[in-house]
Order: sequence, then structure tokens, then C-alpha cells
Amino acid sequence: MPRSSSRSRNKPVRFGYNADGDPYPTGSRQASARALRQPGRRVVPEEPVIIEKPPKKEKELQVLQLDLLMDKNMKAHHTDEYETEEMVPRRGQSFDMEVKLHRDFMKDSDQISLEFRMDRPALQVDCINHLTCVAVNCQSRNCVYQSRCRCTPKDNLEWGLQITSVEGSKVCLTVYSSADSLIGPYELVVNTTTESGIEFEFDHPTEVFMIFNPWCKQDGVYMADKAKRDEYVLNETNRVYCGTRYKIGNFPWYQGQFEDVVLECAFHLLKKSGLAYRHRRNPVMIARTMSALLNSQDDDGVLVGNWSGDYEDGVEPWLWTGSIAIFKKYMETGKPVEYGQCWVFGSLFTSIMRALGVPTRTVTNFASAHDTDSNLTLDYHYDEDGNELDNLNEDSVWNFHVWNDSWMARPDLPEGYGGWQAVDATPQETSSGVFQMGPASLSAIKKGHVYLDYDTKFAFAEVNAETVSWIVPKDSRKPPTVSWVDSNEVGINISTKAVGKDERHDVTGDYKFAEGSNLERIAVYTASKYVKGAKNFVKDVKQDIEFKVELPEDAMIGTDFNVTVNMTNNATSSRKIYLAVNGSTIYYTGVKKARVVEKKQYVNLDAGESETVSIKCDANVYLPELTEFAGFNFFVMGRVSETKQVFSRQFDTVLDKPDITITADEDITEGTPFYAKVSFTNPLPYALNNCRFLVEGPGIDGYKEEKFRHVMVGEKVEHKIKLTPKKPGTRTLMVSFKSTELAGVRGSADLVVLAA
Repeated sequence: MPRSSSRSRNKPVRFGYNADGDPYPTGSRQASARALRQPGRRVVPEEPVIIEKPPKKEKELQVLQLDLLMDKNMKAHHTDEYETEEMVPRRGQSFDMEVKLHRDFMKDSDQISLEFRMDRPALQVDCINHLTCVAVNCQSRNCVYQSRCRCTPKDNLEWGLQITSVEGSKVCLTVYSSADSLIGPYELVVNTTTESGIEFEFDHPTEVFMIFNPWCKQDGVYMADKAKRDEYVLNETNRVYCGTRYKIGNFPWYQGQFEDVVLECAFHLLKKSGLAYRHRRNPVMIARTMSALLNSQDDDGVLVGNWSGDYEDGVEPWLWTGSIAIFKKYMETGKPVEYGQCWVFGSLFTSIMRALGVPTRTVTNFASAHDTDSNLTLDYHYDEDGNELDNLNEDSVWNFHVWNDSWMARPDLPEGYGGWQAVDATPQETSSGVFQMGPASLSAIKKGHVYLDYDTKFAFAEVNAETVSWIVPKDSRKPPTVSWVDSNEVGINISTKAVGKDERHDVTGDYKFAEGSNLERIAVYTASKYVKGAKNFVKDVKQDIEFKVELPEDAMIGTDFNVTVNMTNNATSSRKIYLAVNGSTIYYTGVKKARVVEKKQYVNLDAGESETVSIKCDANVYLPELTEFAGFNFFVMGRVSETKQVFSRQFDTVLDKPDITITADEDITEGTPFYAKVSFTNPLPYALNNCRFLVEGPGIDGYKEEKFRHVMVGEKVEHKIKLTPKKPGTRTLMVSFKSTELAGVRGSADLVVLAA
């Protein structure tokens, strides 16, 4: 039976108060709802309950949203090309953000502050000692951390925070970062505090990637020249120089420092290294750490070096066209990538240091010395017939060796040693028990100050060691004799890409004074004072016979070629000359693979007479023994019977390979697939098997590898590759070709990509 309306109306309703002090009915849901819907109807409780209203409690000041204004900030910081979801600011430069609150911001009572946390240390003392948590605070009246930061720092050496405007619930902030901040990913936390001390903490969902700032005068990597900054920090496409001192070649390389995987890998390596937090602000220590972590020798770093010629279980070093494929494979698998050689290590170092904001260039040293016994000389031993005695020769000269120069201050050294620093990630020798090298000041190398850190003595020998040829008599009771001493055999045509153009820039003068000059001799003498076992030799060997050796300049792989030795008798009487010429195929490190030509004969010259001896290199003989470098070493020795004059020199050359020609559609639009046609002609007298094309380039949709059919003798290859451009602008497309019989065939082309 239904209840009467009068009983329903007279049912008591109890009231309480919530945390904000607002009343709410405590009776049944239906009665409460009716009471609240009929405010004009009087409700009389049968037994009224009196509850004293508590004071109204203040709510926390909630952060609803944080806008890092990435487009604006990253453009101002020259980081707008980075392909990452995180903001990438450069230290020592302010950036803006907007905070959206759940209510209006009260300037006179509310406070807002930020925390930048790196790796969230477990103890507060760690946070302070390691500088991994930076707290920046600002009020409209003053800054509460006067001893640690100011609202608007003027020297870029402190953090600060300034409220620039308030519009209701929107607060605009400017953050000032210190020019010596730690490099790496920071978690960003916004803290608010109300007048009564109620706190609220908001964790931003993405990290902030802090990097070096060569635009900031207080940063240790500051570089004043805009054109050089653009080249050594912002340029994505580089050129690597290779070949020999007599024949310099080059090929393009995609650095890709703005692709997300490079910064990701850089921060991963920093964490993996165990480098103390206090050192993560120092470009010197970070460069040294990266030189160790990019090779796999000690710590399962990024890349495995391989100079054996056997790459069956990996990628041949000559096939890489850029850094991104290597970094991606390493980050995906967590294992070192197979394989690389010096130019790959050097190019990876350039990518990762430019990504971190350190101006860096890739440098090639031709005739690069590897002084194994650290005595500043390269000792070569031969028997009396001109045959090399391999068991006595531990030193070597690489046809070319690639390393890096990074630009930074050196506060750890006496004044005057900042600027370019040589760093080498290729594992050659250990330093402090680890395969790493540098940074070594180029100023110290040039002056022979080999006692300064790091590894300056090793770098000095690479560019300024003296070459000594020894003749070992058949009679073991007689000591070896010096036949030739040359101070101009190593450190030739040291090269890097020119600023703003695809041309070679010679930087030999940055490493050494002019050969034979007084300053250069002083530098060698200075260096020798700090080297145990350094040798000095008399260089006044009389030469009646003038020798001139000529190598081919444009011999194509697969063709016969000649090496000629011209001898002129400048004496007033006749001379009898014993001439020995040995030719071997070599790896680019100078290691010989196989002897492919040999000639020995006597030549009689009357006074003033000249004669030329030609040595033929037969393609049918050398091709089976040729390395992927396609290089040769020729040792030429001439011994004059009457005067005991000895001429003994080594000469290197490398054969040409066909270039890949690239053509593409005229209208290429961002995000729209297009075809690039690649072509070249097989120069070898046999077919090419197991063929592959590899493609990479800035703004192109990823590294691509495509298999290709067999290529017949003399055939002109034409192949179309489908690609998708990611970014507008002028982009360089790089293509390499590999087969079992022919490697290191490359080509590149600049493509104009239109905006969608």
C-alpha cells in the first residue's frame, strides 16, 4: 500500500558537511534528492541533529597541463630538426613554457617551481652531490633559493625561473639553464604551493633532452664562427676522404644526427659507461667516453672492427653509407654491429657528438703511422736483395686512417690548448687499459708537447713519426745499417670536408708545422725528449743517382697497368745499379695480402745518362688477390755498387672503381613515393654474383637494402629503387653496390624535395 504524501514530506533529513564546508543530505538517496530539488518546501526533522560547520579547507593548486612550446623553443635552440617527441634544449639558453592550472593563479600567495631530475637518485644527498636534480623556484616577489639561483641569471652559470605573465589560470614561465648543466635526459616536475602550504606535484609525461650549446659563450664547446657551427653541428651530410697520399678519393656519408635513434643511443651509452654524473657536463670526458663505447673491444660497444677481409657473418665495412642503420641495429638488438673499419668508427663519432651539440669533423690522415713501440720512428727492415723481413717489422703505415676532431675548451690543461681535439674511436691501442684515444689537443700535437693528456704522444707519431729503412746483412755478425731516413713519409694531406661546400679542406697545418722547417724540427726534438728510446739519425746520405717512381693515376680495376722507375746518373762517372721492385696487394691498413709482381735487374748508367724501367701489373694475376680496398704497395730499392748509395722507398696506389649514376623523378614531394634509377658498368672480366644495393640519405624513409640479379661481363646495370621522402629541402641520396667479386662501388645525388 503506498505511503501518504504527508508522511513522506515529514520524513527527517539529516545534513553533514563535506571537506569544502558545503552541506549535503545524509538521509536516503530519494529523500535527499527531493529535499535538494524542493528548496522552498520546509522540512522539519523529527529529531534534529545539529552539526557545527567546519572551516572551509583550501584545495591544492592542481596543474592540468604543461605546454613546452616545442616548436618555438626548438627553433630558437637550433634543434627543430631533431625527430623526437621530447624537447631538446641547449644548455645555457632560456626556454619558455606554459602551465595551465585548475583555477586562477594568485600572484601574491601561490608559488610555482620546477625540478629537473636525472635518473631519480634514491637519496637526497646523491641528488645534491651528483647534481642530478635541479630545483628552480620563482615567486613574483623574490627567489627563495638566493644562494643557488636567481630568477633571471645574467652569466648563464646558474639555473633560474621567471614568471613572465599570468592570465587567469595560465602561467607563462621562462626557464634559465646553466651553461655547465649535465648532459642527458631529465624528468620534468612542476610543483605548486598555496598560501597555506598545500603542495601539488605534476610529472610531465615526456623527458627533456639537454645537450651542449656551441652558441653559448659560457659553454665549453662554444664556437664563434656561424659558418663553422652550421657545418660541424648542423650539417647532416658529410664527405669521407680515402685512398692514398698520391691518389685521394672521397665518398658521402649520412650523419643523421637529428634522427631519434642517435640521441637515444648517446644517452644509452652514457648510462652504460658508468661515467660519474659530475663528468657528464664535461665535453672532454664525454668525448673520451664515446671513443671507448663506439667500439666493442672492452664493453660490447656499438661496432665490431674487422680488418680480416672475411665479413660473411656481418656487413662489409664498405657497404655502409650512413650512421643510422648501425645505430638502429645496435639499439634493437643490444649487441655490437658487425662490421666496421676506421671511417665507420669516425663517422659514428661525428654523428653522436654532433647530436650532443659538440662541433665535430671527420678527419683523414694519409700515410698514417702506427708506432707500436712508441719511439716516434717507423722501422722497416729488408735484406740485401730488397725483400721485406716481416718478422722484424712491427710498425706500420696505414694508407689512410680516419679519426675525428672535436671543438672544446681544455680547462684541465695549461692555457692555450683548447680548440680542436683529436679523438679516435677505432680500436688500435689501449689507453688507461681501454681501447680509446683522446681528446688530444692539436696545439699540443703540433708543438710536440706529448706529455699532455690524452694520448698526445700516439697522435703525434701518427702524423710526425720518422720512417727509417734498415738493410739487414746476410752475415748475422754484422749490424743492420740505415739506408734511408725520411721525416716526410707520414701525416700527408690531412683532410676533412670544407665548410659549406663538398670540397676537400687540408688541415695538415693544424697538426704540424711545414715539413723540414725549423719549427717542425723543434717540435720533433721536443717530443723526443719525452720518449724513451727515441732515435736520432744523420740524414746527409750522398745521392749520385736520382730515382723517380711513377704510379698510374687513373687505372680502372680489372685492367693491366704499369709502374715505372726512372734513374738518372748525376755523377761524373758511370754507375752500376741493382734495382729491385716488389708489388703486393694490401689492405688499407698497410698490411700486405699477397705479392703479385716482382722484378730484379742490374742497370748500367754512364755519366749524365737516364733509363726507365717499366713493371707491368697483370690483371689476371692481381685480381684473385685484390682486397676490397683495391690497393697496392710497391717497394723500390736501388743500390749503387760504386758508392754504396741505397734508395729504398715504399709507394702506394689504389685502382679506380666505377661510379654509380643516380637519376630521379623531376617532381619529388614530401611523403609521396618516387623512383630513383641507379646505373653503372661492370669493369671486371667476369660476372658479378650475390649483388646488393644499399640506400640511405637524410629525409629518406629509412635505410634500404635490395638484392639484385647477376651482372654479366661488361654489362651496364640499371635498377629502380622505390623511396619515400620524409622532409622537404635538398637531400643527398647515397647508394652503394656490393657483390662477391666487386665491393665499394658508390654514388650520390642531391634531390630537391617539395613540401606537401
